[in-house]
Amino acid sequence: MASLAFETVFRDTPPPRDGAYLLDQATTFVKGHWLDHLPDRAYWPPELDDRTTVDRRTLFTIGTRADTPLGAIHTLVATTVWTTGTKWRNAPKLGAVFTANPTNLGENLSLAIRTTRSESPTSGYTLLSKRGPHPLPALSTAATTRVLHFGAYTPTTNGPLILDHNITIAINALRGSTWHPDGPWSTEQYTDYLNYASAWATRWSPHTPTDLVERTLSAAGQALGRA
Repeated sequence: MASLAFETVFRDTPPPRDGAYLLDQATTFVKGHWLDHLPDRAYWPPELDDRTTVDRRTLFTIGTRADTPLGAIHTLVATTVWTTGTKWRNAPKLGAVFTANPTNLGENLSLAIRTTRSESPTSGYTLLSKRGPHPLPALSTAATTRVLHFGAYTPTTNGPLILDHNITIAINALRGSTWHPDGPWSTEQYTDYLNYASAWATRWSPHTPTDLVERTLSAAGQALGRA
């Protein structure tokens, strides 16, 4: 198993949050690759009309309305597009989520967002977990965390963070853990991750937003995966 030292991953001074490293991190996409996999054209986020790129800044804008069923679906679609980019062959996976959850997708996602905002990230995460009260078949735990993050994160109080394949690889390398890179991850694991991220943010530099840690872990895990 690969190992990483803290100083190797979190080097120098943290970059500004409001810049190219984080909020301007963008992906190119083709709208036409996605529309046929949406059961309703209204599910396409209007912010992505007439655009060919989507960045984190736009995702946070869309996520402000994720406490409503349609806004939550817009957030799911936009974050999936952002993650997938031009790999259009992955678009049917999004369609499978709608097929598996024909009546409750927006309702359950928006409930999780409201719960996260009013209670805690782990409360929202638990709602949608496989053993939780409102599971969503075919929706990966990584996709769940993306919706929670862009729908409920604030840099002042922090909150839910993305947990995915690359981030898990980096966590394992830093901690010597053996979490499965593709999940699913338990509520306990997700809670541990948020706690690690908070501690690493403070160690990197006091008052560092935890989403900078998430972004840095993602880059480190991606580099290890290519090695």
